[in-house]
Order: sequence, then structure tokens, then C-alpha cells
Amino acid sequence: MDLVIELKAVLELPPDIEVLRIEASSAGFRFMDKLVNEWESQANRFDKHGERLMCAFHNAQLVAVGGLNIDPYVDDPSIARLRHLYVLERIRRQGVASRVARHLLDSARTSFSGVRLFTDTAEAAALYEKLGFARANSVNATHIIRFR
Repeated sequence: MDLVIELKAVLELPPDIEVLRIEASSAGFRFMDKLVNEWESQANRFDKHGERLMCAFHNAQLVAVGGLNIDPYVDDPSIARLRHLYVLERIRRQGVASRVARHLLDSARTSFSGVRLFTDTAEAAALYEKLGFARANSVNATHIIRFR
């Protein structure tokens, strides 16, 4: 059964992003550190055409985050990159990651011809493949989905 969550595109990082960052970091996932550091340095604010940062809230508490950027690893502004998808461990396996990812993919369809991503876990790869991504043969992307 899926949790009741509220998805919001955000223009500022929620204060409780630290909870996700600390948990991810302690589990060996450094991409949440990168998200916070790039936000604070203004290197990446998910504010270019078609980009967005989504947060998922359960009972007004941040439980997940995921972003969509123009893919910085290809010279094609019509290709997006799904990034920094993280769900609190205690909330996993309840449909939250799928909801965040589907929302980002639905949004991407209006501005991009495809989305790439990189993951190094079998669990995340299985999720993305279930959502329609195919394995990619690229140094900078493990998966891709094309819309047109």
C-alpha cells in the first residue's frame, strides 16, 4: 500500500534536507552531499528550462527528494538527467521513489526528448527499468529513456 505523500516542486531546499543528507551519507551515498553543496554554492538550483527539484512529504515531513536537470554530460539540451533521487530508509518499498520518478518523467516529457541517469545499485536499476528505462552503454549513464 502506498503512503499518502505530497509532492512539491521546490525553489528552496527544505530545512529537513539535512535528515536525508546525513542518512544518505552514512549509507555511503555522497550524491545528497553534492545536492546540498551545489545548491548552497548556486552551481545547481534546478532552475534552467525544464528543470525541477521535487520533494515528497509525509505528514509534513520531508521523506524523499529527486531532481531533473539538463544532462551536463552530453552536448544536447534536449536530454535531461534524473538526479539525486533519495528516499528515507524507513519509508522505502512503499511507492515513494516510483511516484517521485514518475512525476519527474511526466514533467520531462514536455521539455526533453529523453532522460538519462547513473546508478550503481541493483535495487535502483530495477526501479528505473520497471519505469521504462533501458540500460545505456555510456561512461556517464547507466540508463536512458527516450520520449520521441
